[in-house]
Amino acid sequence: MRDDLSLVILPSLFSYSISRSGSYYVSQKKTNKNGFVANTMELKDATLKTRRMVEDKLGNFLEWVEKYSEGRIGGDGLNLANHHNADTSILNSYINDVLIAERGASTGSAVQHIMALNAYYNYLAVTGFTDAKSLMIFADMKEIARANEIPRTAVKYLTPELRSILYRNAPSIRDELLLKTAGELGVRSKENLGFLVEDFFVGNSRYPGLKSLFERAERNPKQQEFEYFLQGKYSKSKRRKGGESRVLFIHRDLLLRMRDYYINERPDIKNKSFFVNAAPGSYGTSIAENRATKVFEKIKRVVLRKQENGLLPERGQELDKNHSYHVLRHSFGTDMFFGLADGRGVRYDDVVSTSQVYLTVAALMGHSAADGSAPKTTAQYIRSCHLKTKYMQDI
Repeated sequence: MRDDLSLVILPSLFSYSISRSGSYYVSQKKTNKNGFVANTMELKDATLKTRRMVEDKLGNFLEWVEKYSEGRIGGDGLNLANHHNADTSILNSYINDVLIAERGASTGSAVQHIMALNAYYNYLAVTGFTDAKSLMIFADMKEIARANEIPRTAVKYLTPELRSILYRNAPSIRDELLLKTAGELGVRSKENLGFLVEDFFVGNSRYPGLKSLFERAERNPKQQEFEYFLQGKYSKSKRRKGGESRVLFIHRDLLLRMRDYYINERPDIKNKSFFVNAAPGSYGTSIAENRATKVFEKIKRVVLRKQENGLLPERGQELDKNHSYHVLRHSFGTDMFFGLADGRGVRYDDVVSTSQVYLTVAALMGHSAADGSAPKTTAQYIRSCHLKTKYMQDI
């Protein structure tokens, strides 16, 4: 129970209502005697399994609202105290951008969340707290949701050669860079919003934006690596905790390609975000958190068609329809793990979670290393080192 009872009273009332009555409200379209179509609320029986599912999905949503209100996902005033008045667009963004694109929810899982939120907001509408909402899976997200249903049997590693093919098939410099930030820097899709044009402050410390790094590269033609501070507020966060801030080490070639985008392709507008939209309807606005995910899916379809038609090299790794944007980040982590272990003359299988190799990779990936030990998440990259070795031997 929180100090402010208003934060939990409505979900508690809903939970009590559905448990006591064994039913929930559904919205139905009906034609009245005058021929007009109107929405009506009707009660539908809810089994114990259904009630538990609804309460579980509602709990997931409220946890997300709590993080949203802390400014790590958004900043438009949504919080637990006023979530009952959440705009339909925010709820649909939660379903499509957060659940499907970011968390990999399948169609079935997304439908369950929609059912739970509808049951909750219909109850609030009937009791006079808010209006009913129109929740849905967007058309352009249905294919991604269906793909999320397929078991992820594809290996979690893409060779540098296959990554290069993906980059070359990008329709724009921006889309090429959105893939490279994952494949060469280990960035998550939503973390691309953390690339800023101008210098910025975190506390009392000033950090260079990309414009400053472009100028630094011009002044220092022999410098091959440049540090960029990715703020934790743009990163993945745990419940009641912020994301992990970290330093990204941008190779000169990638930085110069970023400069190409800034000079030749990026709309000339005042926006702190480096990556922006160029389409007429959203010209100059910051990209969405799932934009890189969508870009990957689009380019993946192009490469798969070329692969099926024999237009790609016969040797080397093939792209799989189940590969996702996150595999690019995973591939970066594997390369780092392999390279660091090899540089220290140790077998990657023998690396322990408290070693410098482990801790360095954890820091590069934005994994929290509590008590001097890297988390289990980082261990996934060891398993992919076997795949990297195999593909190296096949070349």
